[in-house]
Amino acid sequence: MNSLDLASFASIPSAQHDFDQADLTFSATEWDTYRPEQGKPISYKEQHLIVYPLKELSRAFSVAGIPRSQQQLIKWETDGVLPPTPFTFGRKRFYTENQIRTIVDIALECGLRPRTHVKKTNFSELVHHELTYILKLELNAYEAPVV
Repeated sequence: MNSLDLASFASIPSAQHDFDQADLTFSATEWDTYRPEQGKPISYKEQHLIVYPLKELSRAFSVAGIPRSQQQLIKWETDGVLPPTPFTFGRKRFYTENQIRTIVDIALECGLRPRTHVKKTNFSELVHHELTYILKLELNAYEAPVV
């Protein structure tokens, strides 16, 4: 019996076998599958944009596991924690889906939790930076929304 015959009988561990046994399933969280509801279509120069009321931003925070009330979000805006939304109709605030997702993603990234005070994180700085960028992209096409 030569060495090739021995190799065919011996079990040789392989990286491929280990990889095949690895659990590669992805389990989505509620936040991963979140979609805003109650959108309001607005149009500008024959282009369409859908905005969502403040309560959708509050719901998004709840779905992500870091609930914030509508009153708290308004306070954040008046205190400068959140930049003011350009989409206001009367006294109602509206946000695009990109804005909602960005705000909540940044809150999660900063470690904001139900009992964490927002000023103990760099949430405000990051959200101002990212929303400025998003609004530039969105408002290039939609400079002044008309209902």
